[in-house]
Amino acid sequence: MDPFNPRMMEIGREARGMTQAELSARMQIGQGTVSRYESGQLTPSDDFLPRLGEALGFPPAFFRESLRVAGFPPFHYRRRRALPARTAARINAEMNIRRLHVEKLSRACDPPRRSRILEVDPDEFRGPISDVARLQRETWMLPRGPVENLTEAIEAAGGIVIACDFGTDQIDALSQRLDGLPVMFFVNQRAPADRMRHTLAHELGHMVLHSVLPADDERMEDEADEFAGCFLLPEDEVRHQFRRFTLPQLANMKQLWRVSIAALAMRADRLGQLTPHQKKTFWIEYNKLGYRRREPVELPPERPGLLRRMIDFHLRELGYGVSELAAMLCLLPEEFAALYLDRPRLRLVG
Repeated sequence: MDPFNPRMMEIGREARGMTQAELSARMQIGQGTVSRYESGQLTPSDDFLPRLGEALGFPPAFFRESLRVAGFPPFHYRRRRALPARTAARINAEMNIRRLHVEKLSRACDPPRRSRILEVDPDEFRGPISDVARLQRETWMLPRGPVENLTEAIEAAGGIVIACDFGTDQIDALSQRLDGLPVMFFVNQRAPADRMRHTLAHELGHMVLHSVLPADDERMEDEADEFAGCFLLPEDEVRHQFRRFTLPQLANMKQLWRVSIAALAMRADRLGQLTPHQKKTFWIEYNKLGYRRREPVELPPERPGLLRRMIDFHLRELGYGVSELAAMLCLLPEEFAALYLDRPRLRLVG
C-alpha cells in the first residue's frame, strides 16, 4: 500500500475550496494537526484517511496517490495573481486532479502520437509571429479559411482539451506541457462559445511560443494574443473584409470565422485597419449595446472528445464498471458520473 501523500491532502482540500481552518472545524480536529499533516511533519493513522475522505468527498486511496503536483505555468502567473487566492488554489487543484486522470487513463490506451503542436523559441525563429501561426496551420494541413473545429484540430495534433468548472468567469482557459503527457488545455465550461475559440488559440500560442523560453508576463500575453489572431484570422484573408467596419459586417464575419465580434475588432485594430476615432466609437457602441455581457449571433460550442473516448474505451472495451473506473481515478462514483458521464453533479461537501 502506498504511503500517505501530504500534498494530496492539500490538493483535495483546495479542490473543495476549503481552508485548513474550515477542514479542521469540519473534522473536529485542531488546525495545527491539519497543518502538520499537510506539511508532512505528522503522518496520520490509517483510520484517519476514511474520515478525511468523507470530509472532502474523495475515497481514501486519493490521499496515497504519488502525483507530480504542478503549479501554474510561468505564462499564467499574472492570471493567478488576479484571482482570489482561494479560487486560484482551487483551479490549480482541479488541474492537478484532471492531469492525474489523464495519466491513469493513458496507460491502457495506445501511446499518444507524436505531438504536432510546435515548440518555437521566438528569439531563434527570427520571424514575425504571423509566420509561426502560418507554420502551425501548415503543419496541421489546415485549408485556407476558418478553422472548422479548433478543439478537434488540437486533439488530432496530440493535445487534449479538458472541460472544467473553474467556479468563476474570471479565467477562460489554462494550458500545460509536461513530459510524457499530451499537451493539456483546461477550458472553463462556463465561458461563452463565441469567446472560447480565441481563448483556446491564445493558449495554443502559449504552448507554441513559451514552452521553450518564457518571457515577461506582458510580452507573453501580447504574443499569445497576436498568435491567436494570426492563426484564426490570417491577414491575407481578412484584411479586405474589414474595409466595411460596422457591427452588421462584424456580425456576418463572426458567423463565418466563428470568433467573437470583440476578437474581430481587436484583429482589425492590430492590422492597422482602424482610425483612433473608429476604435473609440466602436467600443462605446459595443458596450452601450451590452455586448460585453452577451453578443448577438450565438455560436455552437465545440465539445472536447478525446478524454470521453478514453473513458468509453475503459467502460466498453476493457469492461470496467462505473464504480471500478471511479476507484481507479480516485473519485467517488457520483463525482465520476458528473465529470465524465454527463450526469448531474451531487454536492459532495457543504
